Amino acid sequence: MRIEFLVEEQSAEEALKHLLPRLIGPRAQWKLINLGSKYKLVHALPQRLAAYRQRIDQGEDLRVVVLVDRDNDDCTVLKHQLETMARQAALATKSAPTLDGQFFVVNRIVIEELESWFIGDPTALRQAFSSLARIDSNKGIFRSPDNGGSWEALHRFLKKHGIYKSSYPKIDAARRIAPKLNIQTNRSHSFRVFIDGVEALLT
Repeated sequence: MRIEFLVEEQSAEEALKHLLPRLIGPRAQWKLINLGSKYKLVHALPQRLAAYRQRIDQGEDLRVVVLVDRDNDDCTVLKHQLETMARQAALATKSAPTLDGQFFVVNRIVIEELESWFIGDPTALRQAFSSLARIDSNKGIFRSPDNGGSWEALHRFLKKHGIYKSSYPKIDAARRIAPKLNIQTNRSHSFRVFIDGVEALLT
């Protein structure tokens, strides 16, 4: 099996580059495709899905994972948009599989942004930045990682502790934190849903 992951920007690409080898291992081949922005990804998706449908029809054992940030979008509307594109390409999704349970596409939305995954694992943050003191996971942004899990929120926290004092370099942060993320214990709901979706493709 081959899984192609479509992401919207470089920090997501960087994070998955470190996460997927541990998650997938030898169970499948995979490829990361960074479309450059959320707008470009959504705009290009119908044509890409149609091309994937052709490859599958030609016998390729192929699956697709689409990963976008919610940002300020309505999550339900955004998910419906992604699901509709897959349906128009005649590709069953995890949310709407065939009668026998088969699906080819997993659509996943990070709420709000990739940084919610990092906020969901305080231990990973401490491993990535050794100067951080103990983090109380029941306080502040850590209490509910997907509510306010934005890069601004994480930057404010890190800046308060002397890290990334001027700006927040999203790619460098992903490169430092993603290798430390614990696949089993992350408290971000959108992270766990992403992991479950990939696992479903592999079983």
